Amino acid sequence: MQYEFFQNITSLDELKKQYKKLAFTHHPDRGGDVEAMKKINAEYDELLKRVGNIRATKDGKTYTKERADVPDRFKEIINAIIGFNCKIEICGSWVWVSNAYKYKEQLKNLGFFWCNSKKAWAWTDEPSNSKFHYSLEEIRRMHGSEVIREEETEEVKQIGAA
Repeated sequence: MQYEFFQNITSLDELKKQYKKLAFTHHPDRGGDVEAMKKINAEYDELLKRVGNIRATKDGKTYTKERADVPDRFKEIINAIIGFNCKIEICGSWVWVSNAYKYKEQLKNLGFFWCNSKKAWAWTDEPSNSKFHYSLEEIRRMHGSEVIREEETEEVKQIGAA
């Protein structure tokens, strides 16, 4: 089936990655179109049913991981934080938010938790049973990293408003 917004989705990881980019481009809070965002969400929901249990390794190989709860909460998390003026970074299946003290209560309510050693808020839909404590830089090296949004400084805001 052809999709208007999503291209070549073979795993949940690819679906999440493309959804993040599309949401940051088309979300109404970022100047996008409401109708386009509705179509993106409908396509996401349909694709999630198809690839919800298919995961990708770092080298691009896919495998199936059965789960009772399909992680559609990811879409809710991205939509909730998209308007925050802070750094948003994705590392593997984790969402990291830094420089976000003013959003502390909202992040807690969304299920984020504070990682003091990393000085950032974290959210994941994957259970973590790791007894190892990696630095954020080590996590970036292991899982890759994509900065979705940088915090806007006052200078950038003023330039954009001009």
